[in-house]
Amino acid sequence: MRTNGIASASTAGIAARLNRWLDDVIGTADADAHLAARIRAQQLRSVLRFAPLTLTANLFNALLIVFVFWDSEPPWVLLLWLAALTVAMRSTLRAWRRDQASPPARASERAIRRAVLHAGVLALLWSVPSLLFFTRAEADSALLVTLISGGMMCAGSFVLANIPRAAVLYVLLLCASSSLAFVVDHPVRNLDLVVLMNFYAALALACAIASARTFGARLLAEAEAERQKQLVGLLLHDFEAHSSDWLWDTDRNGFLQHVSARLAETFGRSLDELRAQPFIELFAQGGRDMNEAERDALSALAAHLMQPVPFRDVQVALVVEGEQRWWALTAKPLFDEGGLHAGWRGVCSDITDSRRAALEMSTLANFDSLTGLANRHHFRNQLAAIRPPGSEEARPCALYFFDLDDFKNVNDSLGHAAGDRVLQLVSQRLQERIRAGDVLSRLGGDEFALICWGCRTPECAAELAQRLLDSFTSPVVIDGVSVQIGSSIGIALAPQHGGDPDALLKNADMALYAAKAAGRNTWRFFEQDMDERARRRLSMHSDLLGALERDEFELHYQPQIHMRRGRVAGFEALIRWRHPQRGLVSPGEFIPLAEETGLIVPIGRWALEQACRAAVRWPDDMHVAVNVSAVQFARGAVVEVVRDALAQSGLAPDRLEIEVTESLLIHDSAAARDTLSALRALGIGIALDDFGTGYSSLAYLRSFPMTKLKIDRSFVTSLNSEEGGGAIVRAIINLAEALRLDTTAEGVETAAEWAALAGKDCTYAQGYLMSRPLPEPQIAVFIDGWRGLDAVQAEDSRPLRAVG
Repeated sequence: MRTNGIASASTAGIAARLNRWLDDVIGTADADAHLAARIRAQQLRSVLRFAPLTLTANLFNALLIVFVFWDSEPPWVLLLWLAALTVAMRSTLRAWRRDQASPPARASERAIRRAVLHAGVLALLWSVPSLLFFTRAEADSALLVTLISGGMMCAGSFVLANIPRAAVLYVLLLCASSSLAFVVDHPVRNLDLVVLMNFYAALALACAIASARTFGARLLAEAEAERQKQLVGLLLHDFEAHSSDWLWDTDRNGFLQHVSARLAETFGRSLDELRAQPFIELFAQGGRDMNEAERDALSALAAHLMQPVPFRDVQVALVVEGEQRWWALTAKPLFDEGGLHAGWRGVCSDITDSRRAALEMSTLANFDSLTGLANRHHFRNQLAAIRPPGSEEARPCALYFFDLDDFKNVNDSLGHAAGDRVLQLVSQRLQERIRAGDVLSRLGGDEFALICWGCRTPECAAELAQRLLDSFTSPVVIDGVSVQIGSSIGIALAPQHGGDPDALLKNADMALYAAKAAGRNTWRFFEQDMDERARRRLSMHSDLLGALERDEFELHYQPQIHMRRGRVAGFEALIRWRHPQRGLVSPGEFIPLAEETGLIVPIGRWALEQACRAAVRWPDDMHVAVNVSAVQFARGAVVEVVRDALAQSGLAPDRLEIEVTESLLIHDSAAARDTLSALRALGIGIALDDFGTGYSSLAYLRSFPMTKLKIDRSFVTSLNSEEGGGAIVRAIINLAEALRLDTTAEGVETAAEWAALAGKDCTYAQGYLMSRPLPEPQIAVFIDGWRGLDAVQAEDSRPLRAVG
C-alpha cells in the first residue's frame, strides 16, 4: 500500500511537471491571471476555427470505416461506435457555434481542461477501429485502418497544436492504441508499422509543440504591444485629465490640430469649433476688457508664433466662462520634409493660482491656520452677501451647521495634538465633497459651517448633506490608532427659513440640535414644528418600547417573481406597526428609531421567527427574504438567532435569504464578514440591498459572501425615462453575472419596466406590477391565483397597484 501511494504521488508529480512544461510552451505558466485567461481564449478559438473541417473529416472517415467493415464486423458495434463519435462531434459543433455567436474574450483553466478531455475522448474513439478491426491478413482493410489512424493522428496534432496538452494526449493515445493493435495482431510482422507509427507520432508532437511555441510567442508579443499602447494612452489621458497642463498643436496656418477634451471643456466649445478658429483668437476674445499689460502679453505671444523659434513660459491672459485665467505657453516649431515651417506643438499650463498667490497673502487673516478653512470672520462676511446692498430679496443658499460627535473623547483619550490632526483630516474630506464657490468654515473647536450658494431646494441640500456625512464613514487613523468620527448637521435654506444672516444662523443652529436629538451622525432641516416633532418622537419611543409585547407588529410579504420562468420564487417579509392610535405607522418612521435605541434587536428576532414559520407553509421551491439591520449584526448574535429560527420553524436553510445594506459592510467589516460567512455556511442566502445607491464598491462583492444584488427602485424607475438609467441597470446585472450572483429589481410598477429588465436578463422582480405586500392570509390566494408571465406582460404601462 505504501509503495502504491509513493508511485501514485510520483505519477501525479510527473503529470504536474508535464502540464507546467506544456503551459510554458504556450506562455501561460508565468502570465498574470488576466493575460492567461485571454491566451486560453485564443487557444480555444484557434482550435475551434477548424471545427467545420475537422467535423467533415471525422464524419467522412467514420462513414468510410462503417462502409468497409459493414459485412465483416457486427453492425451493432459499428453503429454504436458511430453514435458515440457523432455525440462527440456534436459537442464540437455546439462549441463552434457558441464561438461564432459570441467569441469569448477570456477563458478559464477549466475550459482548457474540458478541451483536453474532449481531445482524449476523440482519441479513444478513433482507437476503436485499430483495436477491433485491424488485421494484417486483410491487406486492404489493414491499409485503410493504418492510413486513417495515421491521418487522424497527424491532422489532430495540427488542429490541436495550440493546446499542447490536448495535442499530446490525442497523439499519444492514438499512437498507443495503434501500436497495441499492431503488436496484438503479430508483433514481428507488424514491427515496421509500430516503428513508423511511433516515428510519425514523435514528428507530429514536435511540429505541434513548435507551432504552439510560435503561437504563444505571437500572443505574448501582441499582449505586450497592447499593454504598451494602453500604458502610453493611459499616461497621456491621465496627463490631460488630471494635470493642470494641456497639450496643443497647430498647422502652418495657426489652426488647432490636436484638441484635448479638457481644453474643449474649459472653453465650453466643441472640438470642431476650436479647430475652426485660429489658436491666437482664443486669447484675443477678451481683448476689450484687457489692461495694457495683458494686451502686451498677447502681442508677445503673437510675435513668437510668427517666428519659427522655440519659446518657453510665455504668459497670456484669457477669460474662461467669465473668469480671468492666466496661462503659460511653451512650444517648439514643426517642420515638413522640405524644411518649411509646418506649425507648432507645445504645452499650456494654468498659472492662475501662482499669480494669485501674492493677492492671497493679504487674506490669510480670513482663514483658519489649523485647517486652512475660512474662519468665523470670513464666514460672517460671506454670509452677509446673502442680501446684497439695495436688494430686497435674499440670495438663495443653504446654510449648514455641523460639529463632530463625541470629539471631546478624542482630545481626552489621545490628546489635543491628535485632536488637531483629526480636525485637519476631517476638513480635507469635507473640502473634497463640496462644490467650487461654496464657503466651508471652521467656526472654532469642532464646529463647522458651510454656505452652499444657489442651493434652492431641500433635495439639493439633502444631497450635499449626505455627501458631507459620507466623509465620516471611514475611520480617521492617527498614529496607527483608528478613530471613528461622526457628525450632526443642521440645515437652513434661504429665503425659506430666513432672509438675513442672523435668522439663518439661529435656525441652522436649531436644526443642528434637532439632528443631535435624532441620534447623531445625521442631518435635519429647520422646521417650524421642531419642538412638536421632538415630543412626538419621544412619545413614539415610549410606545415602541411595549409594541412587541402588545403584539402590534405584523409582517406583510411582497412576491418576488422569477422573470424568465414567470413563477413565484418567494416573498420579501416587510414589517408593519399597527399602532392603536396612529394607525399603520410607516417603517421609515419607526425603524430608524428602533435602530437608534437598540429595539430593533428583539423586533428583528421576532420578524425572522415569524417569517420562517410562515415560509414553512409555502411550496418547497419558494424562499423568504428578511431584512437584517447593521444594529442586529452588532448586538443581536445574528447567527444564533437565525439558527434558532430555522430550528423552531423547521424551514430549510436554503429557503431563507438575509438582506443587508452596505452600511453593515462599512462599519466593522471584519466582524460582518465573519458573521456573513457563518450564515452562508448554514446555507443561508445573502442579498445586498439597494445596491448602487450608497457606498457601492467591488471590494464588498469580492470580500463578502453575497449571493444576490438588489437593484434599487430609483434605477428601475429611470429605465425608460432617464438617460443612462438602463446602462446602470445593465452594468449591475453584468457585474452580478460575472460574479455568479442573482439580481432582484425592486419597485417594478409598469409592464415597460418589466420588459426592459427582462431584456437585460434580470433574475427576479418585485413591485406593484405583480402585487403590493400582502398579509400572510392572502399569500396562498396569491400563489393559487398567480396569472403568470404572460398576464404581466399583457398589462399596459400604467402602474398596477392591486394585482393579486
